[in-house]
Amino acid sequence: MANHMRGTSAKVEVTIDLVAKSAGVSRATVSRVMNGSAKVSPERVRAVKKAIAKYNFTPNATARRLAGGQSGLVALLMEESSEEFFQNPFWGEVVQGFSAAITDAGMHPLLLIRPKSGTEESLFSTLRAGQMDALAIFSWHRPMKSFEKLLDPKMKVVLGGDLGGSKNFPFVDVDNIKGGYLATKHLIDLGCRNILTITGDLKLQSGRDRLDGYEQALKSSGLKINDDLILHGDYTQAKAESLVNRLISSKVKFDGVFAGNDLSAVGAINVLMKNGVDVPRKVKVVGFDDSPIARHNEPSITTIRQPIRELGAEVAAMILALLDGQEVENKVLDVKLIKRDSTSIK
Repeated sequence: MANHMRGTSAKVEVTIDLVAKSAGVSRATVSRVMNGSAKVSPERVRAVKKAIAKYNFTPNATARRLAGGQSGLVALLMEESSEEFFQNPFWGEVVQGFSAAITDAGMHPLLLIRPKSGTEESLFSTLRAGQMDALAIFSWHRPMKSFEKLLDPKMKVVLGGDLGGSKNFPFVDVDNIKGGYLATKHLIDLGCRNILTITGDLKLQSGRDRLDGYEQALKSSGLKINDDLILHGDYTQAKAESLVNRLISSKVKFDGVFAGNDLSAVGAINVLMKNGVDVPRKVKVVGFDDSPIARHNEPSITTIRQPIRELGAEVAAMILALLDGQEVENKVLDVKLIKRDSTSIK
């Protein structure tokens, strides 16, 4: 966002940063005042408007988009059931990070939740009718190649996650392999030798990568991979509960659990405790996400923290860069092990 001051012998570039500095506020506050997208105190509104008038500032990037016939709509598309979206706190944080960044840039976020049973024809007719300028895609459960062929080549697209290694669209992801490794290695360091994993949806790259990290940790510690201890989940609590119930009934022994996400960890803990298995004395459990349920569960859940809100915001930032004609590169965000009661004996 920049223009140049008139009436001076040398052109001075006027940016949103200069306006923010003059008004004594942040860039985000300047954007909110211009967009009317959030409550700002009257004093700050006056300061920002005074600085805008002083420098004759206009948000050129947005102006260029509108002048080019763009709608200002940016869609976030995910292929999930309504139950998964509303029950999994992960998605709420992703959407918040994405929406705030898009809104602060003077554009309009639009959320599209597509059921896994939906047809691609109905999806693309919706996208065409909506005249979207750009599209962010999360949690896509189908082959990307067929999807890529149906997209308008002029559409700016960014993937939330490495959705099967697309070569046509950039992505922002977290280091899922590292996360799976850290979770499993933590259990090994605590003495666990028969470690169960409840995978995420293996149609998703995140599920495959976390399983890869689990297997790498076992191999690096000299432990064998036992197929009986790899349960194919789908990131839901209900599926995790069903799988662990079945495993307990089959008398397979395990002393540690790496769950593909925090909801799956909650499911595993619920079943273990109902069957009289003490967590963490008998079985230790690690989740993935560091969503609010990991902190509030009893026992609180040791987990892999991924920067969920930042993930949504970074996808939005990449989309905005593409819309402004910039080149972008794939980005992978770091993860961290957060230790809590589900692996700690007090």
